[in-house]
Amino acid sequence: MSRALVFALQLLIVVIAVLLGAEMARRISIIPESLLHLPQVDFSTADMRAVLWAFLIACGASFLANRFLNGWAPFAEPRRAAKEVYALVVGIVAAALYLFFFTAINFSPELLLDATLIALLMLVVTFATVGMWRRRGARIGGFFANLFGLLKSPWAWLVLLFALSPIVVARQFTTDRDFANWVTNIRVAANVGGDHPYELVNALGATSFTTPIMVQFADSDPSRIYVLTRGGQVWRADYPSGENSLMLLDIASTVGFVEMENGALGFDLHPEFGRPGSPNAGFAYVFYTAYRADGQTNHLTRYDLSAGDSAAVATTATPLIAQARNNDGYHNGGSVEFGPDGFLYLAVGEASNKRCHQSVDCSLYGGILRLDVDRKGGSVSRPIARQPENGQTANYYIPLDNPYAGEPGALGEFWAHGLRNPFRISFDPESRALWAGEVGSTVWEEVNRIERGGNYQFPYIEGRATQDGKPRPATIIGTEKPPVLTYKHTAYLRSVIGGTVYRGSRLPELRGRYVFSDNYSGEIMTISAAATTADKWEVIARARDVAQRGLTGLVVAPDGNLLAVVMGDNDRPTGTVSRLVKADSAEARQARERLEAKAGAGGGAAKATRVTPEQARSLFNVNCARCHGAGGAGHGPDSEELGDYVPNFTDENFQKWRTDAEIVAVLKGGGAAVGRGPMMPPWEGVLSDTEMVAMKDYVRSFRGKGAPDE
Repeated sequence: MSRALVFALQLLIVVIAVLLGAEMARRISIIPESLLHLPQVDFSTADMRAVLWAFLIACGASFLANRFLNGWAPFAEPRRAAKEVYALVVGIVAAALYLFFFTAINFSPELLLDATLIALLMLVVTFATVGMWRRRGARIGGFFANLFGLLKSPWAWLVLLFALSPIVVARQFTTDRDFANWVTNIRVAANVGGDHPYELVNALGATSFTTPIMVQFADSDPSRIYVLTRGGQVWRADYPSGENSLMLLDIASTVGFVEMENGALGFDLHPEFGRPGSPNAGFAYVFYTAYRADGQTNHLTRYDLSAGDSAAVATTATPLIAQARNNDGYHNGGSVEFGPDGFLYLAVGEASNKRCHQSVDCSLYGGILRLDVDRKGGSVSRPIARQPENGQTANYYIPLDNPYAGEPGALGEFWAHGLRNPFRISFDPESRALWAGEVGSTVWEEVNRIERGGNYQFPYIEGRATQDGKPRPATIIGTEKPPVLTYKHTAYLRSVIGGTVYRGSRLPELRGRYVFSDNYSGEIMTISAAATTADKWEVIARARDVAQRGLTGLVVAPDGNLLAVVMGDNDRPTGTVSRLVKADSAEARQARERLEAKAGAGGGAAKATRVTPEQARSLFNVNCARCHGAGGAGHGPDSEELGDYVPNFTDENFQKWRTDAEIVAVLKGGGAAVGRGPMMPPWEGVLSDTEMVAMKDYVRSFRGKGAPDE
């Protein structure tokens, strides 16, 4: 058999071993659960391609190196074949280390072990077969005798030590914070970092806010900007100087606790806001979740900001929607936008209410609502025909051309449905198309173009994939609509923020592009607004603050600037309304210099020198309770969707056997980085070291509390 053919056969063995190992890992667990609990990991086609290439390149290089050292006939006799096993081990370990350090793939230790065992078995079979074909009389016993006999050589022990390196690395990662930081920074740089053509600078001079979540402009006055904070305040400031900031509304006492995904989430100004003589001149429409220990309610409320006194404004509240929801604080949606038709569009999440999925006659969950807040009547709209379950509605009409306005029993407010958590909607000013970012569960994120009567298929399809255990309804309401773009969760991409179609002239390279972002990674991305289906996107910028401190909205200002809302810290005015500028511009350079100077003066990365228990609780509820549950028992609203083990922090065994260093290491690098569940994301770069230690202490506080109701 020729040298090339033998080499190709060995690479084929590697490919078969990886493919069979992946399939075996899906079906059988070889690693005992008592030793290490591992979730099932499903690889996308792109993931498998990357894994295969890593194994092929590493093993191929190792096989070639072994040939140069020991000859070109790897199956000629038992001792030479045994050396080839050592070369295989070197290649497999090198591939595993590469995947661990430099990729965002949720790599499976089960796959690593299964592929190694399969490859070793196939090498033994190949040696026996080739040896018999060459009439060498090779015996399997001789092969194993040489395999262990080679341990007399120092290089064989070096190979064995190298084979143990993944275990050493994992152990070091869990016990040495400096090492864990170093590893995480490598992974972030390899998967998220990089140069981008644009950067973000403060659009309002030195003005900042505490948790700004959305901004709007009045059609009548482009010189002022209105900012909604998550805590329930509306501010007005001069644009673009940021001067003369004034709080116009403060409903913090009404909003209540601001945790999980609740708080004030979206608002818009009436199209006639600020117009002299208009009865709507002072009206702002705010969507928020009132969150209290005894229950939660989603509200859409109108406030008259013309009073100019925040205390007086709160007394002018006119309720439109009050929809009770499950007491977990997730999947609220909350975007509010007036459309070019003058109607108000409200994006609402499914609020963890499974009973109302795929329904337009239950409650006001999981879709886009369209309301006539001016109550025009006549041939345009009619009064509300029925109330939602566990909710109250008033002070608007139902547009007659809404898709379900004339159906008996239906809630005529629905414009589209079948959505999980639509966060940020916007209209293309040229085509008038409505775009939405759809925050997914544990695998897929979506960008959708919303159409009248559209059914966006949640929960039986997410992304473009059917969901196990969630059958297609026998009767489909509306017209099924697939997403324009989907992307799969990685360690760094996992929470889409809907954006805007840019039609301005200030950034001509972006004209005709839909600009959106991912809250967790901080990346700002674009696709063509003309696309019906998009498989790729361009990353143009990245915010420094990410996840629950990160991007929550993108808006085009009247002057053509593209603004990004960045929340910042929960308890300090570090949030900004930022502006997209060229990375090579003087503005971007000056902003970088100011940041470097601030970091050099000790005001950089350390965001918190002390975290109170109450702040730690808030951090946990915002970032962790979605999966772990507010009570720590592992029963969060998304826990069933993970296909993964979610630890019970109230279990005494967890508290006994998990060290403080291990808990902090998992927080820093995520589950996959320490050989645990890959669905646990890394928080390095999102939370400060001080905050992660406080989170560890909060996890410890669940000890002895039993398994509370979630």
